[in-house]
Amino acid sequence: SDLLILLGAVTLVLLIACANVTSLMLSRASERYKEIAIRTALGASRWRIVRQLLLESLLLAGLGGAGGWLFAYWSVQVIVVSGLSTIPRLSEMGLDYSIFIFTVTISMLTGLVFGLAPALVAAKPDLSSALKEGSRSATAGRNRLRQTLVIAEVALAFVVLIGAGLLLSSFARLLAVKPGFNPQHLLTMRIGLTNQQYIKSVDRKRFVSELNARLEGVPGVESVGIGDDLPIAGTDSSTTLKIQDQPAVSDDSASVGLHVINPHYFDALGTRLLKGRVFTERDAAGAPSVFIINETLAHRFWPNEEPLGKRVRYNSADPWGEIVGVVEDVKFDGLHLASTPHLFEPYQQNAWSFLVVTIRSPLDQSTLLAAVQREVKALDPNLPVSNVRMMEDVIAQSLATRRFVLLLFGFFAGLALLLATIGIYGVLSASVSQRTRELGIRMALGATARNVGRLIVGQGLKLILSGVVIGLVSAFALQRVIGKLLYGVSPTDPLTFTMISLLLIAVALLACWIPARRATKVDPLTSLRNE
Repeated sequence: SDLLILLGAVTLVLLIACANVTSLMLSRASERYKEIAIRTALGASRWRIVRQLLLESLLLAGLGGAGGWLFAYWSVQVIVVSGLSTIPRLSEMGLDYSIFIFTVTISMLTGLVFGLAPALVAAKPDLSSALKEGSRSATAGRNRLRQTLVIAEVALAFVVLIGAGLLLSSFARLLAVKPGFNPQHLLTMRIGLTNQQYIKSVDRKRFVSELNARLEGVPGVESVGIGDDLPIAGTDSSTTLKIQDQPAVSDDSASVGLHVINPHYFDALGTRLLKGRVFTERDAAGAPSVFIINETLAHRFWPNEEPLGKRVRYNSADPWGEIVGVVEDVKFDGLHLASTPHLFEPYQQNAWSFLVVTIRSPLDQSTLLAAVQREVKALDPNLPVSNVRMMEDVIAQSLATRRFVLLLFGFFAGLALLLATIGIYGVLSASVSQRTRELGIRMALGATARNVGRLIVGQGLKLILSGVVIGLVSAFALQRVIGKLLYGVSPTDPLTFTMISLLLIAVALLACWIPARRATKVDPLTSLRNE
């Protein structure tokens, strides 16, 4: 879905660029109106004139495609070396011949399709008016078409900007999500007890106890957490919770994430204990079964009761265990997902083969890792330590794709805004040039520079507001497409729509101001003398 959203943004930007090219070709056709009329009068066929204009359009498209290819090539190099290593296989990204062929094909097709209309219009001049009045006659139809194109550009740019604004707001909300732990100064790693010597549960328990004692003895280590899952990275195991004195539930409502942890697991993560107690060394093999649950599980099964003291189990062959504590929700499955029920039990009562070790320490990563590897090798020199990362890097990697999509979408939105601004400027600038005589007469009859400026800005403002209204309707229609990528933000977020509307209008008015300022400097005598 991320790629489809980006493809949609690219398509909208392409349409805006095509509208600009069409407007440019219409402007050139207006300037060459008398030339084309003379060619027609001298016997040039309409097809010959269309062919010449299409050739010019294709040449522009080809040059644009070549420039776009070079820009894409350099952009890919920048992206690869920019340090975005958290995106899988990003280093393998590149441009091949198929992409080159696709680029050339799209460039030629756009040049042909969007150059055809201006060519057809220009190739059928009114010879009488053209030879009498020159290039200023018969331009009303072209101006209306160019104004329509500007409205379309503004509407398309508005849609892209809304998408970028919603993604930015969503990403900001995501960064503000509390993960349920403190990721700072937290080193994580994986250790797999898959060797032959750890087949028995008692051997795994003994290893974890010795590893825990050794790591806690490393100078600078504040606490050590040992479990089976890494927060944010996803829950590896789930089970169906059974509650004593309640009928068994077979649907997904009783599904909970299952974790086995050591006594200091929550201390290492920095997760708050809300009720009861954490596990201790007394919760060992042979001791009464105990569990800790998270806040979501407590609210789901005992919304109006005290969960402490309740007896649960997940395996029918096991004895009932008592809930001794409730902790705050930890985001095991990602920041963007709602918290789900999770059940924790002591590692010494259910030893698993795969370990995730989390160590809280102010030491730098390399120093701490060297000390950890030394202690692991002292216990078992053949045991590998893998996936060594700081928890902040784990969170960054979980957000890498969203951040990358946001950056690209933001770039496309900026490009769309720039193209729309250029389109508005081009239409108004051409309008000022064509209306020089009219503006001169107005000023000769007493119109002030402010009146003339308001006239030009008002003309541009009508186009802008029309485009914004159409863009609003289009953005509402496309809300379902981008809604899948949003977190904590409605696809019709009023604040985002208001801010983007004001931004687009402000930038567009700036584009109107430059031609309006030029219009206020028209000299009535000079303009009338030139006419």
